[in-house]
Order: sequence, then structure tokens, then C-alpha cells
Amino acid sequence: MKRTVKRVLILVFTIALGVGAWQIATEFGLWTDPERIFADLPANRWKKIHTARFLRWTRQGHGSAVIDPGRGKLYVFGSDTHNHDWDNSVHEFDLATLRWTTHYPPAPKSSYRADGQGRAVAGEGMLLPWAMHVFDNLVYDPRLHALILTARPDHNYEAHRIAPQARIHPTWIYHLTDRTWSILPNDGQPYPSNFAGATAYDSLRDTIVLYKHGIYELGPERRRWRLATRESHHTIHYNLEYDRIHHVFAVFGGKSDAVWLYRPDLLPGRPGRWERRDPTGDPCPADEAFPVAFSPHLGQFLLLPRERQRQRRVACLYDVATNRYRRLPSADLPIADNMNYMMTYDPVRRVFLLITGDWRQPLTVWALRLAPESGKAN
Repeated sequence: MKRTVKRVLILVFTIALGVGAWQIATEFGLWTDPERIFADLPANRWKKIHTARFLRWTRQGHGSAVIDPGRGKLYVFGSDTHNHDWDNSVHEFDLATLRWTTHYPPAPKSSYRADGQGRAVAGEGMLLPWAMHVFDNLVYDPRLHALILTARPDHNYEAHRIAPQARIHPTWIYHLTDRTWSILPNDGQPYPSNFAGATAYDSLRDTIVLYKHGIYELGPERRRWRLATRESHHTIHYNLEYDRIHHVFAVFGGKSDAVWLYRPDLLPGRPGRWERRDPTGDPCPADEAFPVAFSPHLGQFLLLPRERQRQRRVACLYDVATNRYRRLPSADLPIADNMNYMMTYDPVRRVFLLITGDWRQPLTVWALRLAPESGKAN
């Protein structure tokens, strides 16, 4: 009897050890060939390419993700704050190795302060922005090889109590080459007040465009924001995405299924033209704060709004040229996370990338190779 129990215990221990070894190997990509994973993606179906169970941080719903396509890196920044999370670190996911790295530790609360100009800063030994809700306000800038952060920490209430004298919330630049933050001088002018707005990069004009209570533009010189127009059609929880085929910005969300297009003037700082679109085609749920990305190869946007009754995200394609929504049921996801601004498009591998997870579910990176003409789309 004792021998039987001993053998069972040894077997259980061996199985547990094997499962643990498999999880660790998967976590660090020891048994995977990333390029083969991307090459073998099925059409029109999301596939998990990495699940992280041993990280010291979790994805935040108010955070954002962008891609540096030339180097194959995803970058995540943003915090839910509300006195629960103070993550102001930059996290990097390498598509060549399928591994996460954190660039620096989060700043302690004691370092939150105002600098000599009254700007909100944090960090010990290095200058950092406050932990904050980012929403759709993190942009990769290929000119500077940097991340541009245009959000402001209105909902980091405890930080405001720690440093009430910090009244200026600047635009931040994270230089990826040396992993340092700096503040956009803005020629000493006030910064756009951007809480829960949206920001995108215009590749034709090499211009950063911010949409909140109007359109602000940061031109190729990267010196200061210029107000292009005060016309505005949204309040909170929307996405601004650039269609580089038609050279137009599209705004999705705000609890509406309408699409607003903004056609910028050729010169940064001059007013463009707004147009409301009510798409035809398949119904796409009205929602807010959902993932959106544009594929220049397909010339279409992919949207993942929530269908709340069925607790899933549904895949919709939007084409500016035809003003139509097309459902892609095979790319629906049985995930109904509350907020998600973490979908990007990789033009090198020609796949959409989505990051999911929270304090209950492990951080997961998904990939989707879209082929809407394969007969899967309605």
C-alpha cells in the first residue's frame, strides 16, 4: 500500500514538473519558431501566439499599444490608476522572439511631483510621466523613433493629492534608442487638454494629429501643437485611425455605429473637412473604447466592438471607398473585456495583432491574417 501511494505521488510530481516546464518554455519561447507561427496562421481566425503567466504586471484596460513595424516591436503604456495601479513603465513585446521585456520599473508614489515649471513629473534617477489613462493616445513616431504620449492623468486622483501644485500636463516623448523620456517644449504654449480623446500619425504629412475638442496637429518639425479646427463631434472613448490609402482619418466609437471622417489640409495647422458617414452593409454594434486598426494592404479597417448580450467581440470591416460594414463571423472573439485600445497592424507580416488579459486572465497576444475575399465574410 505504501509503495502504491509513493508511486502515485512520484507520478503526480513528475506530471506537475512537466507541466511547469512546458509553461516556462512556452512563456519564454524556448520551443517555438515565431516566423513559422506567423506563416502558418489560418485565414480569418484569431490565433494565440503568446500567453504570459509569470509577468509582474497586467494589461490595463485604459492602456494603449502601438507597433514599430520596422523593428517588429509592440509597445504598451498606460494604467487604470484609480489608486489601484501605478504602472508608468514601458513594456515591449518582440515579434521575432515572442518575449516581453519591461524597460524600467514603475516610479514610486513618493517621486510624484511638480517640476520647476509646474509640470507633472515622476521618477527617481530618470524623468517619467505620471501613471495615467492613455486610451487611444499613444503613437509611434518613425521620424524620432519614439513614442508620443498625448494623454493627461486626470483620473490619477491620489497623484493629484500628492502633488497639487502640478497643474501642467505636457506631451511626452519616449526615445526608444536610449529609453528616456523628455517633454515636448511646445514653444512655451499651453498643451492640448486631452483626456479620453484620440491621437494618430499621418504618414503623408509626417504629422501627429490629436482629436479632443477640436483637431490639433504636431508637424514634421515636432516643435509645437497647432490648432487646425475647433469643430468636434465626440466627447469620450473613441478611436482616431488613419487611412493611408485615402489619406483620411476615421473616428469610431463614442457609442455610435456612425463613422466620422476628417480630411486634413495639406499644411499642418490649417482646417480640414469633417464628414459624417452612416455605413450600409452588415450591422456592426454601436460601442465605445474598442480595438480598431487599419490594413493598408486591404485598404480596410478592422473593428472589434462588443456584442454585450453574447459576451463577445465581433469582427467588422469598414471600407472608406464603399462606405460599407462587412461582418467577419469567423474572426469573432469570445472575449468581452471592458476597454481595449491594444490592436495594431503589422505591415511586414501582414497580420493584425491584439493584446488581451487583465488581473483575472493572463496577458495574451493574438494574431489574425485577414483574407476577406476567401468567402468567410458576409
